[in-house]
Amino acid sequence: MMAANWLEFLGSIGMVITTCIALVVSLVYLFAITLSQRENLSLSSLLASNTFLSAAVYSSAHFAIAISTLRSDFAVTNGIRQPLENPFCMSSAFIFYCGCGLLYYSYVMEAGQRFARIVLYDYRWLYRRRIQLTLIILQWLLCIFGTMIPLATTNSLQYDLHMNMCIIPIRSNGWTMYYAMFCYSIPLVLLAVIYHRLIQYILTVRGRVSACLISGSLIISAQRQLALIQRVIVLVGILIASGLPYCAFIFIGFWTDPPVYQFRISFLCVDIALASVVCTMFCYNRDIAQLRRK
Repeated sequence: MMAANWLEFLGSIGMVITTCIALVVSLVYLFAITLSQRENLSLSSLLASNTFLSAAVYSSAHFAIAISTLRSDFAVTNGIRQPLENPFCMSSAFIFYCGCGLLYYSYVMEAGQRFARIVLYDYRWLYRRRIQLTLIILQWLLCIFGTMIPLATTNSLQYDLHMNMCIIPIRSNGWTMYYAMFCYSIPLVLLAVIYHRLIQYILTVRGRVSACLISGSLIISAQRQLALIQRVIVLVGILIASGLPYCAFIFIGFWTDPPVYQFRISFLCVDIALASVVCTMFCYNRDIAQLRRK
């Protein structure tokens, strides 16, 4: 029993550290961009800021959950886990589901902007800052109401003793599948479709170079975007891998009860992946690189 308690503490501390890193890095980016660009925010910086803001919201929810889990570990007496009062149980659950959708749909926004700039370059109104800002507002409204309305109108949330938080049980009446589809599967399918079409177009552009059917500037832009897309696909692949344990537990839940520590295992994987993705985005961000050179 002592070994299990040590593993629980290590897992909880790991969740606290990784979520704190992701939250701090996201806030540092937003603070740096706000001071450096202010009203002269470029389109790429606007979309990157939307992604980092979404990551900050998602990380804050995970950080609150990690703190609650660590408190629950300290409350274990004689191997028995005691329920604790969590005044932020419902609010942290809402921010968790909403933040998950915001983060994944922010990647869809960036992918759509790249697709419009490379493939639909004749339709310049598609990548104007005002249009993208409108789409960002719609994205936030979609994620807020898409997660708030089901949580507010149903009794799907339940208190999980091992995480000391409110969450929808794996073996719920369809709401687990709804949030898995809305916050995870749908944006990943959209990302796969957009990047598949974009890579196909760039490869087609390469094939037309010898025939001189396209301008040299478009070729250079497409080559740069291809290198960027390769990094983005790696980052999205990390996020996909982080959600596989949770999806596996949903699959198991169709036939039997998942393991007791289903959420602890799933959240630890997501927290590690989230910190890795946010730090990688920060290191390779063009605006941060320009600030370093100044």
